[in-house]
Amino acid sequence: MSKTKQILELSSPSIKTLREHVVGMVQRCHYCCGSGWFWGTDEFGESEKQPCPLCGGAGQLRPEVTIEWKGVNHV
Repeated sequence: MSKTKQILELSSPSIKTLREHVVGMVQRCHYCCGSGWFWGTDEFGESEKQPCPLCGGAGQLRPEVTIEWKGVNHV
């Protein structure tokens, strides 16, 4: 089966900024295998669907990365 990978290549900014925010492509949640839920039990012991704690029931996640640029002090 084919896989899609996203690679983030970093290079110092060419404009006056110290912070960047990058949003990646939507990916399937591997914690719930993309279903968005798990089987659990309610307070009466009955089976019920409970949303995935990572994706909140969507079955998908979107990565967001914040990059902070800091100067290096030479000794």
